[in-house]
Amino acid sequence: MIKKKLLVLTEGGEEVGFGHITRTISISSKFSENDYEIEFIINGDNSILSLLQGFSYELFDWQKSFKKLLNSVNLCDLVLVDSMKIKNEELLLLEQTNIPIIYIDDEKRRNVLNKGFVIDWTVLSDEKNYFLPKKEKIKYLLGSKFTPLRPEFSKAKRNIISDEIKSIMITFGGSDVRDLTPKILETLIKHFPSLQKNIIIGAGFKNIEKIKAMQDRNCNLIFNANTKDMIRIMQESDISIASGGQTLYELARIGTPTIGIILIDNAVDDTLGWESVGSLINISWWNENDLDKKLVDAVDSLKSKEKRIFMQKSAKKYISKNGAEFIFEEVMKGLKNDTV
Repeated sequence: MIKKKLLVLTEGGEEVGFGHITRTISISSKFSENDYEIEFIINGDNSILSLLQGFSYELFDWQKSFKKLLNSVNLCDLVLVDSMKIKNEELLLLEQTNIPIIYIDDEKRRNVLNKGFVIDWTVLSDEKNYFLPKKEKIKYLLGSKFTPLRPEFSKAKRNIISDEIKSIMITFGGSDVRDLTPKILETLIKHFPSLQKNIIIGAGFKNIEKIKAMQDRNCNLIFNANTKDMIRIMQESDISIASGGQTLYELARIGTPTIGIILIDNAVDDTLGWESVGSLINISWWNENDLDKKLVDAVDSLKSKEKRIFMQKSAKKYISKNGAEFIFEEVMKGLKNDTV
């Protein structure tokens, strides 16, 4: 039997982080389980290679080589697009190939396509007046039900809420773009020296020596954590400090009460959404003058076991175990019924 082919078009690396790649891997893995051949075309660098083990891929700046990209598109059956860099006119050129497009439109919400599938799993997006006017030939998959978690997260057990806070996880993505880890670590060591601090060091970190210089006996540095490592640290940490994006959805799935810090514009909706449903304490932007005080106050407030239990229960209401499966099912229905 000849397999159908899903082409994944995205970007990632030291400068832009790894979130787009990890979430497209989660979605494409579900298609792979259902006899689709997967190929990635990524505008990225070598820092992402470890994420792509087992997948066919090409690394090149597809915006500068759009003709080459279109040749690849014409050889596939479906295109999954997850890109902040792609231009509206480029999306429309892809649409003109008549290959069905699955577009993750959770940041700018452009609503530019006229047919295909549009996904926005931002928490509460299904309750907002987004993507107006709705288009007849677009199937909109909205809300955190559709969050594509890595398969290991779907099977993982939840964090056990302990009586006291003894450990805290710090994670700012694959590259710590704001050089925030040293500042947060300094504050925690000063105000909470006895806490075990589990610090995730991504492949794109350029401040490792600075972090090591501040490290005390209660600091645990985890380098290039794989999925199992991330789950284990989330389960073993009583609370976490994180910076938005896909990690917030993974933390919600594990049920680790979280303090959110906004690093970039496209993390605002995720952070505010999880704050709205009660599973996260948002202490605002990374460059706030009183960030240290807000952090200390947030950690102090989470000493309440009842508050942490409430936050975990709130997260559970808004995260499904396997959003990628819901995406796959809806795409197959749309293709079968020829409604897109």
